[in-house]
Amino acid sequence: MAYKPAFSDQMQNELAYRKKRDRETYAHVMKKIALILENPKIGKPMRAPLIGIRRFHVGPLVVIYRINEEAHEVVFTSFEHHE
Repeated sequence: MAYKPAFSDQMQNELAYRKKRDRETYAHVMKKIALILENPKIGKPMRAPLIGIRRFHVGPLVVIYRINEEAHEVVFTSFEHHE
């Protein structure tokens, strides 16, 4: 059973910007978000002090998210260029 998505304000702004300016990247990120919702543990867990947060690479970008098991949702916080 798929998890429900939740988006931070920063993530919503980034997605809105990509949807207007870069539709190809937006489509690619949305496909990966759907994949994460099916299996949230697919992303790599981050180390301290970011314990509980995961990341998933989408080309040169990284989607940052955390899993809320109680609400059965995935909270997407941001996506950024990988450094």
